[in-house]
Amino acid sequence: MIKLIDILKEAMAPKDKMIIMAGGAGSGKSTLINKIKSSTPGFEIINPDKYVEDKDSPIYNNLMQASMQVDDKDVPDALANHKSFIWDTTASNANKLFGGLYRRKEVPGLINQHPDYDVMMIMVYAHPIVSFLRNFKRERKVPKMAVLSTWNSVYGSIDTYKAKLGDNFIMYQAPDEEFAKEISGFNSAVKAGKLYDWFNDLTDQDQDAFKSTLGTKSTEPLSPDEQAKKDKAKEKQSEVYKQQVEQMEREFSNIDNKIKNYVLTEQEIISKVKTFAQ
Repeated sequence: MIKLIDILKEAMAPKDKMIIMAGGAGSGKSTLINKIKSSTPGFEIINPDKYVEDKDSPIYNNLMQASMQVDDKDVPDALANHKSFIWDTTASNANKLFGGLYRRKEVPGLINQHPDYDVMMIMVYAHPIVSFLRNFKRERKVPKMAVLSTWNSVYGSIDTYKAKLGDNFIMYQAPDEEFAKEISGFNSAVKAGKLYDWFNDLTDQDQDAFKSTLGTKSTEPLSPDEQAKKDKAKEKQSEVYKQQVEQMEREFSNIDNKIKNYVLTEQEIISKVKTFAQ
């Protein structure tokens, strides 16, 4: 029979810590991680970028495979070894953490499986056009459709994460004054119901500047069948891209207004992290 004192000891034992650094492309997660490092001594940092940016890695420049490596191997290993860690991720699918349909199958949810962990989520918010432009200003550029779909999924999950994590869900927004003109143009396009046209005008100014750098680019000539498949896939991507822009147009104002209730200053974030990590 389990003794009451043993149960109480287990309940009072300090828990391992998981900080989920969530947010879309170009939101500023890496910058914020560097600022909270000194408040989280001993925390491992888990980030798919270490595979994507390592030219010796077999999954170099493959963000999807790198993310799967982190989800399926690195994070489970850290949990199994009771490590405290910071997980740099998008958190675009809440079911992965709390249970539900994920990768076409029902999963119990990573957090549900580990009640021995204290969990904090810091969601780093960026205005959609800031996320978009920052992504294409850096060396490693995510496809534009991925930038938009991730933004929709991540920030569309704010209410879910707040309900699940309570006071351990906090938000931060990096300074974005340098994009004031683009933010104003985006907001006006949303109000006018012309966001899809506005994005097309923006990217048509310099199409090469808005191309992804991920994946391998084959220089081999394609057969007629291969070219047909490529053209069909490109057409499908264009359809999905338009759908993501239209979703963003519908939901942007509600999300942008909502984050005002949650966003903390940099110093408030650091203070909360320091208290959580102790």
